[in-house]
Amino acid sequence: MRNSPMKVVIFGAGLVGEAVGRHIAEQGHDLCFIESNINTVRKVREQMDVQIVHGAGEDQDVLREARIQEADLILALTNQDKSNIILTLISRSLNPNARIVLRVKDDAFLNNHQLWQFRDLNDTMIISPERAVIEKAIHILDVQHAFDLVDFPDNGVRVAGFRLGPNNVLANRPLREAIPTLPSELLLVVGAQRGEEVFIPTGDTVLQSGDRICMTLPPGISLPVILPMLGKSYIQQQKFVIVGGGPIAVNIARQLERRGRQVVMIESDYDHCQTLAEMLSKTVILHGDPTDANLLGRAITPQTVFLAMTDQQEVNFFIALLARKRGAMQVVSMMDNEAYFSLAPELGVDAILSPRAAAVGSILRFARAGRVLDADILLGGRLNLFLAEVEEGSRLDGSLLKELNLPKGMIVAASIRGSRVAVPHGNLRLNKGDRALLVLQQGKASLLDKWIAQA
Repeated sequence: MRNSPMKVVIFGAGLVGEAVGRHIAEQGHDLCFIESNINTVRKVREQMDVQIVHGAGEDQDVLREARIQEADLILALTNQDKSNIILTLISRSLNPNARIVLRVKDDAFLNNHQLWQFRDLNDTMIISPERAVIEKAIHILDVQHAFDLVDFPDNGVRVAGFRLGPNNVLANRPLREAIPTLPSELLLVVGAQRGEEVFIPTGDTVLQSGDRICMTLPPGISLPVILPMLGKSYIQQQKFVIVGGGPIAVNIARQLERRGRQVVMIESDYDHCQTLAEMLSKTVILHGDPTDANLLGRAITPQTVFLAMTDQQEVNFFIALLARKRGAMQVVSMMDNEAYFSLAPELGVDAILSPRAAAVGSILRFARAGRVLDADILLGGRLNLFLAEVEEGSRLDGSLLKELNLPKGMIVAASIRGSRVAVPHGNLRLNKGDRALLVLQQGKASLLDKWIAQA
């Protein structure tokens, strides 16, 4: 039986709400926004073919027009924590059976365990963009030179992003000739970006040095072996330099401390430096102007992973470029402005930490239906990842991959049978009950149901 579209209602069509809604709408679900800002309403109406109701989420007439009582999934994604909590309580009273996602930013709410034990909130999924980006940062930093990483730990599958350096083994020849030179049959290139173009490679694709690629990364793979083949040097002892002493930066430093990493933090406010020294027992705290090139030059070595984590995106962008010029081995910058997403990598920023994109990935893992077991995004949402169960009678069931004639913009990145993970090849046969990791280009998510549901 073909999966039925969900009825989804999103409170708030701002940066997070609009990004989540775009992915949900691309999958063919019935989406309705509720938004109080008329300028945002106009923007959504111009850019997306979805229903949007203008008004306050607490207004009964607005809720009636949005058909909140019919929703399968409700997402409270406004910029106000208190509003999201109130909207969740109203939604739960009107629709007790809906799944609900609640966005919260303030630690005072996140750490209020008594609040979340309240009957109408304890079944709600709590999403914090700030906590999501911390988790994303640690995933990326655990794999040297990665600019992005998606982990499906319960299924033993990871997909990591790397920029191809000079003297790599993948470039300048068709992938079907290059892939067999890699040290594991579980390594497969499933996506690539060259400039503004993002594409799903085929066996005939010829990659170039400087391309950003996404590839499956099996557990236990030896980074000292694989990185030189991608044109990267493996560093035995990395040094982490974090600029900015805000809550996200502090939490990342704590995680790195627990892993036994060497961490230096640069903060411009002297009094806050004193506080940071008390909060971070193993991190060296330096007081100074993060835009001071001489200070950065003293802190950065060729083994440095540099993280620009102030609360000002423009400052992060600037100091990340300074760190690149000073020879840091990897440069990471926190920013949420999409205008930087394609520009920054071309100017030497290796990885972008976006709270908005991290939250979108977390929400999509919950906002799934039918045979989709898990989901996430890569390249800022320009690639969609879906872990799906193969249904009996679907197009994936029982056919050799080379006979499927998968559409352009879609690839089977991995298959899981029991606990065994396999990277697909032409003679692989998927069967009912197998789990398939599918990668689709942005705008191709509507293809998903056609392949995993019964034909």
